[in-house]
Amino acid sequence: MTASTIVAVSFGSFVGFGLRFDPSYPLALGAQNARAHALVQEHYHLNDPILSRYWYWATGFVRHGFGRTVSVDVGGVPPRFRSLGTPIGPRLWRASAVTAQLVGAALVLVVLGSLLVGTVSAQRRRFRVDVSLRLLAYLAAAVPTFLIGDLLLRVIVPHETFTLVEGTLHASGGGWWFLLGPPTGGLVDWFRHMTLPVVALAIGLIGLYSRYVRSSMLVTLDRPYVAVARAKGLPERRVVVRHALRNSLIPFTSLLSLDVGGVIGASLAADAVFNTGGLASTFLSSLGQADPFQLVALFVVAAVVVSVFTLVGDVLVGLLDPRTRVA
Repeated sequence: MTASTIVAVSFGSFVGFGLRFDPSYPLALGAQNARAHALVQEHYHLNDPILSRYWYWATGFVRHGFGRTVSVDVGGVPPRFRSLGTPIGPRLWRASAVTAQLVGAALVLVVLGSLLVGTVSAQRRRFRVDVSLRLLAYLAAAVPTFLIGDLLLRVIVPHETFTLVEGTLHASGGGWWFLLGPPTGGLVDWFRHMTLPVVALAIGLIGLYSRYVRSSMLVTLDRPYVAVARAKGLPERRVVVRHALRNSLIPFTSLLSLDVGGVIGASLAADAVFNTGGLASTFLSSLGQADPFQLVALFVVAAVVVSVFTLVGDVLVGLLDPRTRVA
């Protein structure tokens, strides 16, 4: 199932980008570049039917991986390639590793924050704490991730600078503790670069999923087995954590695993705002170069990341609910 999904993603993205993007456009202007333009189009089969081009790409992927970016570095008489682009794989895997770290750390905060807010709100239903937490949850869920990130930048990192390099906007600078840009190594450096993007991504998701936890907790707390546990004299904390919360985690985990694609999409906004060097940076650079091969590789890697997180969610649901393992 996962393999067929990835193949479908690769085919759909290749057809979409291949029909819309022409990476040889820098050579299309000027009569002196006509032969160089024809050389690039012939080398990368840009004038072939789209199904033939996909077949070339798929067979090349099986043999050589993602290959190289499209090169328009052509010169000489007769024209020939001075360079054949840069390898796509290493840069893409580094970017996907950063995005995976961003999403993974944010999901930890989302789980902890949603369970805390949802449980407290359910226990204090219709009290001021419940009303206040619900209002904050609605507000956090309504604000887009990129706007939350921009507000954090303005408040915590007010001295950032932006430079345009090869068609991509890069941010640099930082505050007294937090820094912008990709992490360079070490645990402390990782926290200084990744804390703000993780928090910006997690805030809106906590506001969204804490409402589901609250609703599930309200239903679970009214179950007969919870009343029996209380009648046996169990402490309220144990009743809530051991009996009510564990069963409320099942629909919450299932929903979160189904929404992993949306979480990764939101992480691209946080990555772009804080310039962490994830998949968003690669995506913007590929768009600037109109490189369909690099864009297809990015979508394939994103599909793999979504599949991995979905598999982890399914495993967690099986651990929480033995009935799914029996089924």
